[in-house]
Amino acid sequence: MKNDIPSNTQKRAVIYCRVSTKEQVNEGNSLVSQERLCREYALNEGYEIAEVFIEKGESAKTADRSELQRLLAFCTKNNDAVQAVISYKIDRISRNIADYSYIKVRLKNAGVEIRSVTEYFEDTPAGRFMENIIANVSQFDNEVRTERSVGGMREAVQEGRYVWKAPLGYDNVKFDNKATIAPNSLAPLVKETFELIAQRTYSTEVIRLMMREKGLTDRNGNAVGRSYFFRLLRNPLYKGVIKKFGNTVNGTFEPILTEIIFDEVQAILKGRKNKIKHYLKENPDFPLRRFILNPDGRQLTGYWSQGKRLKYPYYSFHLPGTTIRKEVLEQKFMHLLNRYAFDTKHLNALKDGLEKHFGKQSVNEMQAGVAVQKRIDEVDKQIDKLIDLHSKEQISVNIFTARIKKHETELEELQGVLRVKNTSNINISDLLEYVTEALKNPHLLWQRSPIHIQRKLQVFDFPNGVIFDGINCRTLKICSLFKLKELIDSCKFPRVNSRIPGKNTRLNISLPPSAENLTDTKVYWETIANDLTILKTILSQPDSLA
Repeated sequence: MKNDIPSNTQKRAVIYCRVSTKEQVNEGNSLVSQERLCREYALNEGYEIAEVFIEKGESAKTADRSELQRLLAFCTKNNDAVQAVISYKIDRISRNIADYSYIKVRLKNAGVEIRSVTEYFEDTPAGRFMENIIANVSQFDNEVRTERSVGGMREAVQEGRYVWKAPLGYDNVKFDNKATIAPNSLAPLVKETFELIAQRTYSTEVIRLMMREKGLTDRNGNAVGRSYFFRLLRNPLYKGVIKKFGNTVNGTFEPILTEIIFDEVQAILKGRKNKIKHYLKENPDFPLRRFILNPDGRQLTGYWSQGKRLKYPYYSFHLPGTTIRKEVLEQKFMHLLNRYAFDTKHLNALKDGLEKHFGKQSVNEMQAGVAVQKRIDEVDKQIDKLIDLHSKEQISVNIFTARIKKHETELEELQGVLRVKNTSNINISDLLEYVTEALKNPHLLWQRSPIHIQRKLQVFDFPNGVIFDGINCRTLKICSLFKLKELIDSCKFPRVNSRIPGKNTRLNISLPPSAENLTDTKVYWETIANDLTILKTILSQPDSLA
């Protein structure tokens, strides 16, 4: 390709090719054919090709096209070095008579004429008249097509069909050879997005970030941005309503949402800053919210229901038949906790095991654990503050993402320190004295603690949450202290003498050789001591009732 064309006696021309749809660009046939015919014409007319301009997927309704503007600049810059613009048809250059006249004047001022491969006209009064007729016919044809297209769109809307580009969660399809839309694989994520907003548990921005992690992306696989996300939330197509040409029509396609959910979200968006503050992340009325799951992994929610005279608290999975009174479910959860309560036998066995492996030494390591846990709590609060600032649009997405990533990296490092830190220096008696009541009555401790302590105890006791099947609470993972209690109860505790209450005797308990290596190690007791330290840290926080 050349930028500057030296002037000489050889006639030079540029070629301009255009297609108006992306489909034609992808197929490539039209552009290839246009360029080939233009080159043949240039060869027959004695023109040397100086440059080829290819306009891909641009409409001729306007002159504001990138390649056309580049062509005009090229011809102006290389004045007198280019004599003609060759195009397959005039309508490739423009379908608007006013734009065509403007383009023609620009080129004429640069000494360049327009040549059409398939249309003949000379630079004579009759030729220019014919050229104008051809340009007018192109505009007339374009306007007729537009009118027919708009008419077809209006007819489609009256039939309840949506014929424009489908929004996120829908695909453009054809039924009975007529265009419309139908839900696709992203529809469940779109529905979940609206349901989460309707619950008013999180800010809209936090929900956007949550759904991004779950796979809610645009058609190019990119994360959904803020402006696009809010346009999505306000699109009435999701409740099955088409708003076009000043009319509102119920669509015949399948809606993703009920009208109730969609309208509830619109009300929240109009006053979201005032409403969301009433739905706290840690609502003291419902400590088990989002912690307990159903067997399919759906999170528990909580709400107040208005009776005739009073309000009544309920938990629910937002599924039919899953509503349960708050006190009933919390009693079931406390029953689960009570299964892991320590008695004297368990406490003595715990103390014997710790003293055997660590002895009565300094509390330096415990204090280190407390300091690390304190920093973890501080980072958690900073993350919550960032989420709040971002939801109020007080910090940008880039700053929010960068800071969140930094804090998450620090959290991973701190939690790693807690997992691997050396617990050889620990005051067993002091530590056990602090946590004894918590081990003896974990259900009562949870019941009497403020919400932020309840939350920490829940995660500490059951790291993977709790599953409620409609009858009982169960869990797949428990903390090491609860595992120790189970070992003692099943008489599989490794070589620790457990005192029998009321007697000056000990019960010798040992593990089978196959299981002994799993627990009778320093690493195992470091884990126990580490969990005791974490538990003490939780209980030592302000407002704890331990």
